[in-house]
Amino acid sequence: MSFNLEAKKHTLRLLHHNVAIVSSGKGSETVGATVTWFMQSSFEPPLVSLAVKADSRLYENIKTNKNLTISLVNKGDSEMAGTFFKTGAWEGNLFGGFPAKAHEFGGAILDASPAWLACEVRNIIEEGDHHLVISQVVDSGINNEEALAMCLSETGWHYGG
Repeated sequence: MSFNLEAKKHTLRLLHHNVAIVSSGKGSETVGATVTWFMQSSFEPPLVSLAVKADSRLYENIKTNKNLTISLVNKGDSEMAGTFFKTGAWEGNLFGGFPAKAHEFGGAILDASPAWLACEVRNIIEEGDHHLVISQVVDSGINNEEALAMCLSETGWHYGG
């Protein structure tokens, strides 16, 4: 049996992924990055699972602080999503150049985000070049109930496969 690498890449890129800015840390130690591999993984307790690049500053902050904040990106807002391909940080009231507020547990809530989740890390599975972070949702908010969240498949970007 031969493994068709192009079929694997194509099929994995068909998986549905939202785009979010995930942040962790407090004060000047807070960092954030664009993350596309996450999903809800439990109702009770409310859990989300996300894959974070193992050699990133964001992963180190999540591992150290045991918390993270997920700010969904608005559909069509490729400027925000693209900005956080490089790690974002606080500059006054701006996080990565965008208006935001700090969450009491850590991380940043971006004002332009349609909705957000604050989470406490429950488990990290260190396999592959992205490690799986399983977190419990402990707080959430809605900034714009009418807004839709961005999906990776709508961007033309290819992160997967």
